Amino acid sequence: MNRIKVSLFDYDILCGKCSKYETNHLHMYVDDDIDLGNLSNMSLSSYATFVHEYIHYIQHVTSLYGIRMSDMYNRVFSKYRDYIRNNKVISIPLKLWDTDEDIHQFVIHFNKIEGDKITGFNISDIEIDEREISIAEKEKAAVWIGCYDYDNNKAEEHGFQFGHRCIVEGMAHAIQSIINSEINHEIIPYHAVELIIGKTLPDIVKDKKKIAAICLCALLWDNPGVGFFQVLELIKSHPNWDGKELYKSIVQDYAVSYNGQQMPYYRLLQLFSNDLKESFKVLLGSDLEYYSLVIDNCILDCRKCHHRLIDFLYDFDICDRKSFREQILNHYGYPFIEGRNQSALPLKSVNGNQVAYKETAILYGIELIMARVMVGTKECKRYPVCSSTMFIEEVYCDATEECLSSQWKKETPCVFTETLRYFGIKEKDYQDKM
Repeated sequence: MNRIKVSLFDYDILCGKCSKYETNHLHMYVDDDIDLGNLSNMSLSSYATFVHEYIHYIQHVTSLYGIRMSDMYNRVFSKYRDYIRNNKVISIPLKLWDTDEDIHQFVIHFNKIEGDKITGFNISDIEIDEREISIAEKEKAAVWIGCYDYDNNKAEEHGFQFGHRCIVEGMAHAIQSIINSEINHEIIPYHAVELIIGKTLPDIVKDKKKIAAICLCALLWDNPGVGFFQVLELIKSHPNWDGKELYKSIVQDYAVSYNGQQMPYYRLLQLFSNDLKESFKVLLGSDLEYYSLVIDNCILDCRKCHHRLIDFLYDFDICDRKSFREQILNHYGYPFIEGRNQSALPLKSVNGNQVAYKETAILYGIELIMARVMVGTKECKRYPVCSSTMFIEEVYCDATEECLSSQWKKETPCVFTETLRYFGIKEKDYQDKM
């Protein structure tokens, strides 16, 4: 069975740059120079790419689908941590999804609704079959979209699967293109939502703000691909609604059955957000500090049946970096961010000094450990960064030979080893089986 897919990669096909957001670790990488202290110092391309990746972070802390996925990742990693704690010998890769039913079902559901991130088909036009939407809804799967290739005189009934991946990337692409219209992303997954909207509601295909709102609303569904088409049907009945009105209507008026009762989306968002806080606490083994404040801000938005980002798109100019910082960054906070020139962590003031929140470092350490244990890739994910200063005089380098294959044997303090010590799992007998 396929393992859990953990990253959203974004590749600009002309510039050759690849940025990503780790969907489960509150960690994003921007393949450009960044300056969170002064966003105005970033180039237009860098700022637009930064916003694109940051949108993925917002998706995971404010949408029903994103919150549930983040919560499940926390629970999965907690089970891995507990397994390692309770066993002396740890075989790598450790595939608990083969034996744990909860993890097993999560992986199956996630992979079925994820949809395609690439296609080998040259798309000239698409065809939407209502029967495929009904099948996807019944089978809890992504929606097959038919494709035409006029250049090569080809047609494919099952051209690509439209699901979660196309929606999150379509939303981020739409917002990024407001800032930088010169970006060049692949058709699938980045332009899939535009293709479908152009076919069903051509009058709004150029409305990037509304497209972003449609995508965000679709992420309120357990199956976002099917939800996307239901949102489009609602717009057909209310063509004059803007994105703010659309989002408010759905979170306020739509309800689903949960624990035997009908619950509107705005209440479900609050409930799941509180569950997310608790799963973070269980994973960390301590109270949340920074991200508790972030989640509380999101809960407050839910109570008011509005979304800060969608409001911002209509009430402010996202190209205004000062407004973006004041209205968005200060509201949602930010994950651990790595750029080509620097890294940025949420900071707090302690005795007049700026220090990182403990939870952010632990979460990053968990990412490194899980990548090593679950996937089995021997080299630590952090090694390329840590080793980059190895031959620079008078610059400290904490990379050692153990970083390449046996991180648990390393004595030099680093994020990986200190997180092992934090969870009390450093002295286990780790055995590579690959």
